[in-house]
Amino acid sequence: MTGILQLLLLVSMTVASEPSCPACSKYDYEEKVLERMIRMEFAFKKVLKENKAISKTVEHDLTRIKEENERLHATVDALKDHKEIAERKLVSLMEEVERNQSSTLEKIVSDSNTTLEQTIVAFNDIKDQIATPLVYFHARSPQTSSLSTDEVIVYKTVETNQGNGYIATTGKFTAPVPGLYMFFMHTCTRPNTYGYLQILKEGSVLIAIKQYNT
Repeated sequence: MTGILQLLLLVSMTVASEPSCPACSKYDYEEKVLERMIRMEFAFKKVLKENKAISKTVEHDLTRIKEENERLHATVDALKDHKEIAERKLVSLMEEVERNQSSTLEKIVSDSNTTLEQTIVAFNDIKDQIATPLVYFHARSPQTSSLSTDEVIVYKTVETNQGNGYIATTGKFTAPVPGLYMFFMHTCTRPNTYGYLQILKEGSVLIAIKQYNT
């Protein structure tokens, strides 16, 4: 009996003196949980650090984007201003061109009308010169042979009167068209008498002659 107890005690002592297995440790689970928590804490700190760096980068990028956006807005506003100025200049230029065209057109029309009027006048002058009718008359035989002072000699017999310038009832000639006229007159006086003859134009003496005897 004593031998059996000694064997059991030896086995017990042998078992107690062997190194403990980690898998069989009483605190193995808590250690693993604690290790995991420490690892998670380190990982979390690393993530936070990375997130801070990313946040700074994002913040920097957002600031740069904001500044770029403001610059783009300023550029767009400047372009709008330039566009409005260009549109106003274009409208003003078009109005000026239209005014100049109207003025030029009016001047061309006015000059053309003036030239046309001058051409018509010149043409009418030439036409009048070309179409000037032949004017002449031949009259003879005074109505009376006894004339008093300042009496108009009226030739009663009219041989020809082209243009109807001579009036047989008054002895006067009226030029039917403008031009240069030539007059011939032949008159005889009685013996021992004076004859003083004049050709008058609207009361003014053009030529005069004095004749005595036959």
